[in-house]
Amino acid sequence: MKNHQRLVLFLILIGYNTLIFAQNKEKNAIFQIMNEQEKAWNSGDLEKFMDGYWKNDSLQFVGKNGITYGWKNTLQNYQKNYATPEAKGKLIFSILHFQFINKKNAFMIGKWKIERQDKSILQGHFTLIWRKIDNSWKIIADHSS
Repeated sequence: MKNHQRLVLFLILIGYNTLIFAQNKEKNAIFQIMNEQEKAWNSGDLEKFMDGYWKNDSLQFVGKNGITYGWKNTLQNYQKNYATPEAKGKLIFSILHFQFINKKNAFMIGKWKIERQDKSILQGHFTLIWRKIDNSWKIIADHSS
């Protein structure tokens, strides 16, 4: 292999490694938000749980009752449906699939489970669309069932 071919190969490898490192950093940031949401839910702080969502009237949340628009409306639904510590239970997320769509958007599929003190369990799946807004990752659309 000639020197210029080695140089090209070296530059390609450096670029690839830089891209992988950047994606891993961003992926870790998103997964950390999910961890913080679990902690907030499990401590009973729904407003802190909502920090992972885009605080905007265009936020979309799709659940069993249809679509809800807006951060405030989504928070109010959580507050109504999980009004007591017993109703909130313990939340556990499991990520099944994650991929970047581009540098500023990502797609996630996972499972959620709420274990309650009375031994009942609520569970389902979610699809999240993440967007990097003002240098922070936020959920802009959530479909949970």
